[in-house]
Amino acid sequence: MGELSKVYKNSTHRTSTNSMYEPYMLTEIGCRSIWQAGHRTGYCVNLTINYYRGLPLSCVDEISLWVDGEKIDPESMYIWCRDREYHYPDILKDTMATDIYWGFGDYLKVIIMKKGGIDQGIHHVKLRLCTRRSYTPTMISEWEKDITFA
Repeated sequence: MGELSKVYKNSTHRTSTNSMYEPYMLTEIGCRSIWQAGHRTGYCVNLTINYYRGLPLSCVDEISLWVDGEKIDPESMYIWCRDREYHYPDILKDTMATDIYWGFGDYLKVIIMKKGGIDQGIHHVKLRLCTRRSYTPTMISEWEKDITFA
């Protein structure tokens, strides 16, 4: 089976831009529960950017996630980029630093704080990622697929 065939397996492609990067935005790498003091307090997924270049984190206009059909509350989301953690709503503010860069090929860890974390196994995840780029409209990308959480 070719590499692209593997990516498309168990995936549903929906996008308004038809970018070639959507199949790679949702990764299975590092998808797991987060543990603190012996208790599961949340879980995380790793994303890659929907563009051929990296962008400042301040150019992210939206990250929306659904897990098993449940919309994730943006207030419960934290972003891990360049060894620093940001509350997701803070990256959408005009005061967000413009020198924090999400590079092409780099993983952006999205941490969802949820008591009990997530059960191990396969879960259906949907992502909507909107990024702002110079001289062009906002790129709106959507992708969903089944992901195995450790």
